[in-house]
Amino acid sequence: MAGSGKAVGTVVRWDGDRGEGVIELPDLPAACWVEAGVLDPIAGGALRAGQVVEVEWAEAGAGAHALHAVRVTPRDDLQATPGG
Repeated sequence: MAGSGKAVGTVVRWDGDRGEGVIELPDLPAACWVEAGVLDPIAGGALRAGQVVEVEWAEAGAGAHALHAVRVTPRDDLQATPGG
């Protein structure tokens, strides 16, 4: 796996009180940890489970979260349509 990159993924979990969450990136073997400080301003400081996002990520080393986000941008053009 490369040390960093860019991918499109889905928010699996977001804790608004803690300002952190997890994004699943289908092309990578591990989930990506994200903190509110790396969100693009259009995200409004929060994400929601099921939201599609573009992630610039980097390897974080060993531990529970091998990948961490360095920039996250919501992709409203790729959002799923309920019932679609």
